[in-house]
This record gives sequence, C-alpha cells and structure tokens, in this order.
Amino acid sequence: MSRYEFTLNPYSGCGFGCEYCYAKFFAPSAEHQETWGRWIFVKANAVDLIIEACRSGTLKSGDKVYMSSVTDPYQPIEHKLGLTRSILQAILACGVQPRLTIQTRSPLVVHDIDLFRQFERIRVNVTVTTDSEEVRLRYEPHCPSISVRLKALATLAAAGVPVGVSISPMLPIRNIEAFGARLAELNADEYVTQYMKAGRSRFAGGTSIEAIGKANEDGWGVSEYQAARTTLTRILGKKRPLLEGAEGYAPA
Repeated sequence: MSRYEFTLNPYSGCGFGCEYCYAKFFAPSAEHQETWGRWIFVKANAVDLIIEACRSGTLKSGDKVYMSSVTDPYQPIEHKLGLTRSILQAILACGVQPRLTIQTRSPLVVHDIDLFRQFERIRVNVTVTTDSEEVRLRYEPHCPSISVRLKALATLAAAGVPVGVSISPMLPIRNIEAFGARLAELNADEYVTQYMKAGRSRFAGGTSIEAIGKANEDGWGVSEYQAARTTLTRILGKKRPLLEGAEGYAPA
C-alpha cells in the first residue's frame, strides 16, 4: 500500500479465516498462522491513538488512509464493539478529512453509512470473490454470503457512498456473463481483480498452497482467470475500466 500515508487496522487477526488470505503470513508466530481464523485481538486503545494523531497533526486532512491492510475492519465482533465506528467518529470529531479507503467483505459496513457520508473523500471497497455459494463455501466458509455482499454494495451505492468491487482473489466463476452484468449495475468507482499468488516464505504474503491446490482441482488456472477478465472487461465497458492487482486499490 505504498500510495497511502497510513494503514489503519482496528483488529489483529480475522474471524473470517479465508484459506487463501495473504494476511496470515504476517501473523506474529507460526502457531498464529496455523490457527488463523480462530483468534482476533482488539486494539482497545485505537480510538485514543487516533485522537492523539489528529490533534498532534500526525494525521492530517488529505492524508491517504487504507483501512485495513491485514484484517477486515468489520469483523463479526464489530457488531458488538463498534470499534471501527468509534474510530471513524473520532476522526470526524477532530475535524480531520483524510482520503479514506475502506476494504471489507462484511455487510456490517452499511451500518456506518451515516458516517461515510460525512467524509469528503472516501471509497468503500467490498470483496466479492465469486458468483457461486458452492465455491464460496469451499474457499471461505466463514465469510458472509455473496448475495449479502452484493446487497451491501448496492445499499452503499444507493446512499451515494462511492464504492469499489474487489474481485480478489478471483475464485472460480460459474456464470461470468450474469456475474459481470450484476457488477456493472453497481456503477462502482473502481473494479479490480487479482489471481492467486503463492507466498515464497512465511514473511512473504500470498495465497496458501492449500488454496492453490483447490483451484487446480477445480480447473481454475491463470488461463481461466484471464478469460474471465476478458469477459468482464467487455461487459463493464470503457466507462468502468477493470483494473488488476497493484494498479487497483487507488486512494479515494
């Protein structure tokens, strides 16, 4: 995330525990890597630190902030704790207007629409990896369903919140034509895809060997991914360019 001044991670770990997730490569120990998805740490002092950063001028209006890089800011526990919401409220209360990009796969994100609309520069990216619940259950069984993620995107867009669609990593697609048409209806500010990428070591983030093995079993390789991208590009058209990898996830 070199184009951002700051990344903001309210939590460590992730209750969604996607098998392919690159973030587990950055877990604090080998044991935490092996138990990825079964633990989460709450950064209880996050709001105080944000207030201090705003008041000291460390975080300024116009700074590009990515939330979040190694966790989902809308963990299931967010429904109870409201930590991410409190952070957003603190930033607004301090009168700071960063260029905020939020990345999530949780429908809980719609609960903060009232706050999003108070930011001058914001985009909410929602990850939608496939069009198939069968595929979703195979690779990310603890995540929200595809339908609720698409509904969340539509709700955000209808409320006037700029949205992005993150098809990353792109998992096997069952009906690319219908999927593309559904995504085009959202008129998102950004569409981005990425194929799975194996990590070279514990300290190099990438897709797990297990997830890549499943993709091979499912006949989902680079050529299938590229064919899907070609179709999506045609459906989205020139007004909605389909980005890839690092060229996507631009600051809001």
